[in-house]
Amino acid sequence: MKGRLIGAAAAVACVGVLAYGLSVWQDSKNRRQDELCHVAQEHLKGVEIQARAMAAGLSVEGYAEAEKAEVGKLIHALDTANTKEEVEAVISEHSATVEAKVAATDAEVRSRGEQPFLGQQLKEQRITTDVKQEIQRAEKAVSTACE
Repeated sequence: MKGRLIGAAAAVACVGVLAYGLSVWQDSKNRRQDELCHVAQEHLKGVEIQARAMAAGLSVEGYAEAEKAEVGKLIHALDTANTKEEVEAVISEHSATVEAKVAATDAEVRSRGEQPFLGQQLKEQRITTDVKQEIQRAEKAVSTACE
């Protein structure tokens, strides 16, 4: 009788240890997957920033400074707004400014066309092929790591 009791206790202990080990392994696998996902997302952000800087004709540092200045102006305008209507007006004005910049860039590209004999190319061509491929690889890495 004692032998059966000891055998049953040992079997229960083995099952408990196995279940604990499995849960620890699963938890470490989930943490590793989350970390891989985070790293892939950060890499994608970096490559996208590089592409936007290239499209703007700036260095990455210059683009970051310009973006920081633009955001600083918007934050200052929002901080000085006192009422909900003023906040809405600031947001509308900023939205209109961004849309105007996009429209101006599109109009410039359409009016200029591609004239390689003058050394001019469409603005979208400033992003090099290797950066475009790197963006595609980074997007694939994010989709794979963050499933």
